[in-house]
Amino acid sequence: MPLQLIFTSAPQGLAAGRSGFCTVARHREMPDRLAQLLESLGTPHASATGETFTFRSVEAGGSRWLVLSRFVARGLDYTRRDNRLAHHLVFRPEETAVLPPPAAIAYRWKGWKDEWTEQARWLDGADRPIELAKDAPLTPATAWREETGTGSKAAWLVKGSSPAAVCLLNAPSTARTLRLLAESSALLGEGAWSAAFTTDAGVTGGEGFDWCVGHVPGRADTLDLSLAASLPAPTGPAAKAAAMGTAASQASGPAQRHREPARKESGPSGLLIGTTAVLLLAVIGLGIFFFRTPEAPPAPPPPPPPRAPTAQEMAKADEIMRANSALGAIEGLVAREEFVDAAKLWLQSDEISPEFSRRHATQHLPGLRSKFAAGAARKLSAELDRKGLSGARELLAQGEEALTVGARLEVPKDAAWDSLRATVDKLRVAAGLFVRPVTVIQGVWETADGGPNAPSQADFQLSPAAADAFSELINATTVTKSRAVDVRLRIVPLEGFHRRDETKFIGGEIRKGGEADWIEARPEPGRLSPITVGVGKRAKKVSLQFADGRGADRDANRLLEIELPGGELRAFALIGSPRTLRPSNLGIAALIVDPDTKAVRAAPWAEAALNAFVFAGGGVGLYPDGHEFPDRDLPSVKATRSLLETDLIRLERATGPSAPPQETVTRRRQLLEAGDTAGAGAPWTLRAVDARGQAGPALLEFR
Repeated sequence: MPLQLIFTSAPQGLAAGRSGFCTVARHREMPDRLAQLLESLGTPHASATGETFTFRSVEAGGSRWLVLSRFVARGLDYTRRDNRLAHHLVFRPEETAVLPPPAAIAYRWKGWKDEWTEQARWLDGADRPIELAKDAPLTPATAWREETGTGSKAAWLVKGSSPAAVCLLNAPSTARTLRLLAESSALLGEGAWSAAFTTDAGVTGGEGFDWCVGHVPGRADTLDLSLAASLPAPTGPAAKAAAMGTAASQASGPAQRHREPARKESGPSGLLIGTTAVLLLAVIGLGIFFFRTPEAPPAPPPPPPPRAPTAQEMAKADEIMRANSALGAIEGLVAREEFVDAAKLWLQSDEISPEFSRRHATQHLPGLRSKFAAGAARKLSAELDRKGLSGARELLAQGEEALTVGARLEVPKDAAWDSLRATVDKLRVAAGLFVRPVTVIQGVWETADGGPNAPSQADFQLSPAAADAFSELINATTVTKSRAVDVRLRIVPLEGFHRRDETKFIGGEIRKGGEADWIEARPEPGRLSPITVGVGKRAKKVSLQFADGRGADRDANRLLEIELPGGELRAFALIGSPRTLRPSNLGIAALIVDPDTKAVRAAPWAEAALNAFVFAGGGVGLYPDGHEFPDRDLPSVKATRSLLETDLIRLERATGPSAPPQETVTRRRQLLEAGDTAGAGAPWTLRAVDARGQAGPALLEFR
């Protein structure tokens, strides 16, 4: 059915075209303009071995033609130049509906010419179909599966119902490459003849070709087939068809329908020899005997229909596609530094297809393992700074999951892993904090001891500054002399600040009187109020009633919490014995060093915990280990480098039994000189300081 044109650089041609090549065989029905266009292509194949195939669409004589070409260079002509030959098969678009893809014809047709030794002639027999060698169905894409691990990767060369513009690097042999292109073409269905291609873009160039074997300058989409087995497979209907063979195969049907029948040769009609009838009959008989037309050989049996994939093969293809899809998602997660999710997906992919995952472990797993710990720690710390303490519990769960996933992934137990563990410890501290505003009041408990089982009372006298703190709270509500405000109260032992406590609140109210204002819990019938706060001209104290002897403890440290109508909590720390108060340890990770001033301050997530304190009658400051009081400077929650330098100079000069070990001071000096101000002052303490600069209760520690 196709029209043929063969031309060569050897001088046997009927006519030399403008390109300098000679036409040696041409179909009579081929338009002159089309022949000229094809001759102008020359023979873009420089090697004395191998072959170059192209397929393209050409406009000539007001019609569109589809041209499949093969170029070779075999031997030398009489001028000692390469004897090059171009062989073109030209199809009309309407012919292609019953043909396999052009790449399949390229490697299945055995009529390609390597050389031309005959005289130039016309090619006849336009009605003859081309005979193609038998071949396996194009779907499922077996060649792609053998080259890349899964047939679904044949869909790399298609985009919807059209061919994608792709350069193939490190391609296999030409015949094998043509099979790959044919399998991808089959995914286009009726558009199988829409993909123009070249098997050597280095000699043909890439202009006008969708699929180029070799590098084409300016093209961004390239596919290195030597690495294709480790790349994630595409997804979608085309990929599934390529992997599972659900698309109709276009390989076997056309080969059967277009078998080229044996050529019929016409014999001579015989010669009249002599004049006698006997001789005439003899000659005719001999002519019939020797020159009869041979019968065409019987047609070979049709090839068996393509085998439908088994359920096991379909399940295996689905498994590979899912694993490939997961591998692509893993790469995206790693690019976004979502290392925990990437590792989880890897482990799930390994469970789905251990064999496939092992094939890709060499390329993907080392990078994921090496980046996992540092990336997870960095992300968790950044999220904690952004969300603050309100998000600490959720982030702690994520951090613990990161440790579990990292252990399953066999992440190296190096410094980055230690950093991740330290980050999780920081999250654990942050998640355990229950921060609310705290007014710290130092005073003395007045008690009456009636025995361990007898009811007891404890009164805590308030300084003017402490009484003012309660008055400020009362006046911030809507209480008036004619209307009380309902509140809830509780009193708990103070063992450390910012700790959660499950002790229940009891109902109470805030009242205004003529001489004093009151915050009071409602008593049970026949009993005194368990919590009473009175502030006024005559009363400035907190009174507590206990059913047992707990009120007799004069060194008690207690926390009074008041929940206002809107749910806001206010806490008052009643400190009877600062020396027995155990400050909560937030860890050294709660402090950071300002990169410009080298001052030490709270990390963003810990700022609320440090700023929650007010010391009645003084201030709150952050101090390094070994700081000396009284301190005449105003206390601050930001410790300057000069403060630490002053302390180190004093410690370096200190003598006597109270002086710290010299190696400890030397080490602190080295850390300071290295810019680690936080490490040089550790352990740090957040401490209350009175108006005279004397040290008060230690509130928080940073070890």
